[in-house]
Amino acid sequence: MKKIKGSAIHQKGAVTVLVALTLPVLLGVGALAVDLAYLHVVRNELQNDADAAAMAGARKLYIKGASALDWAGAATTAKDAIVLNRAANHALADGDVLTGYWDTTQATPGLETSLNKPGATYAPAVQVSLGKSGVENEGPVRTFLASIWGIYAKPVRVTAVAGVNSPSSAALAFPLAIAQCMYQKHWDLSTQPPRPMIDPETNQAFVFEIAREKSPDPCANGQWTALNFEGKGANLIDDIIAHKPSLFEPPPPMLSIGDKVTFESGSKTSLYSEVQKCIGAASFPCNLVVLPIVDQVVAGESATIRGFACMKLLAAEGGSKKYISAQMSNECPPPPSGGIGPNYGVISPPSLFK
Repeated sequence: MKKIKGSAIHQKGAVTVLVALTLPVLLGVGALAVDLAYLHVVRNELQNDADAAAMAGARKLYIKGASALDWAGAATTAKDAIVLNRAANHALADGDVLTGYWDTTQATPGLETSLNKPGATYAPAVQVSLGKSGVENEGPVRTFLASIWGIYAKPVRVTAVAGVNSPSSAALAFPLAIAQCMYQKHWDLSTQPPRPMIDPETNQAFVFEIAREKSPDPCANGQWTALNFEGKGANLIDDIIAHKPSLFEPPPPMLSIGDKVTFESGSKTSLYSEVQKCIGAASFPCNLVVLPIVDQVVAGESATIRGFACMKLLAAEGGSKKYISAQMSNECPPPPSGGIGPNYGVISPPSLFK
């Protein structure tokens, strides 16, 4: 028994020595854990600040009805938003803001600041970079306990990119679709933002007669469709135009590029009178509507959606001619939408790309 007791005493002594030897390492690891957690908190604060500033700038890129993107206004708004935020208990004073085009596929990485003719996958964007290093924003993040390892401060830098793009899916509320060739002929994709081509005779956007029976121009054609509402027929389309509450509570599911819509084989006078009623109406007006663009329009058949367009409805005639007078537009308010698609005048709300 005495031998066992002596062995236990020796073991206790060995544990004490082991703890004494490893205590500095344990304290050092604990110190690093505390400071790494704090660095993570500060990085998240900076990232949130950068995201907010980039989103604020992106909201200023498009001005409703403007003929050009407001790059200067977007950059100024982003810079102003930076100084409204804080990180590591200090107000921010410094940050880098760039504007340009972001390839949403990132086949070309990074922000393109000198792109003159962006491709279909490029979206106008604002990039905000924030950091704590050197003399920037009160300098690097100071550590609490890591100084025992000789680490007194650590620099932190984050980047956010936000922009605006056109959707690849949208919740639609007007039962009409139009042919894509109409936009291939009369929509100017070479400008930023893209916009309707101008009729030299009126110095205004071209006026089209859509949903017209036996139109002489198949590219200025459109056709009634129940979209993705359940059921079919002119009565359902009447209800959609009138924005019947039972159809929109809950809202209809979204349609996406690649989905198909089926066209009605005919029309009735009441459809055009309903359109005339809703143009300028106090509730649920249809002056500006988002419509699906399809590959071709053939009454009684189906077609594939290729994008979403903004149309300004001017008037509707329900007599012997039966047509809706309309212009292409880029003034539609952002619809419930998602994804990235071609720009035919419909713009999604700003979103973060990075």
